[in-house]
Amino acid sequence: MDKEEERGAHKLSLLTECGVRELPTKANWLGAFILTTVFTATLPAKNRAYVFNFLRRAEGAFSAYREARSALIEYLATPRNVLSPYFRDLLNFEVCIAQCYQGYELLATGSGEKLFERNDRSDGERLHYLYVDSKHMDRMIDGGKLPTEATVAVWITNHGLESNRAALSFDELFEMLIHMGRLAEQLSTLTAGPVDDSPNPAVPATEATTSAISTQ
Repeated sequence: MDKEEERGAHKLSLLTECGVRELPTKANWLGAFILTTVFTATLPAKNRAYVFNFLRRAEGAFSAYREARSALIEYLATPRNVLSPYFRDLLNFEVCIAQCYQGYELLATGSGEKLFERNDRSDGERLHYLYVDSKHMDRMIDGGKLPTEATVAVWITNHGLESNRAALSFDELFEMLIHMGRLAEQLSTLTAGPVDDSPNPAVPATEATTSAISTQ
């Protein structure tokens, strides 16, 4: 067993490159939404809360993703015995997963659509498993669900993020965030239009989805 893995970083000895793609320029979706609802349009309180919190999580997911990418690049550039950038990287990916999943869940609930069908192994379901496994460390430890040499439920590979139950590639996560960003762009200005140009979107988020929340 590699000494790095003895310290609890599962598969760390195999992590040799950064496969995390860079996100586009930052956006201020919350600010745009606040201005829109103050000066241009109004929403029922419940719908406003759905949109507001989706946009919060979209901005949070983007921010955490960027921080995770920076920390991974830093880890790969440091001596192998310096592990703090790796765990900062992992923390930010866990935040990104949580914000991304919660954001899509808010949108799915508000529009009456499902994020995924059970056992469909879609990227939405796999995101859910990574989120749950990271969130409920107590259950993972108590239930003996961690790999023998690991002390965390989610780990980073050259290709993406993994747990004992699921794997999500960096490309899949990137596309989910880009899709989320398109939805955030529409909802921040309360405009509806087709956004479903991803080959495997996380949720069936089309014009109907955004309209269901922004025009009720």
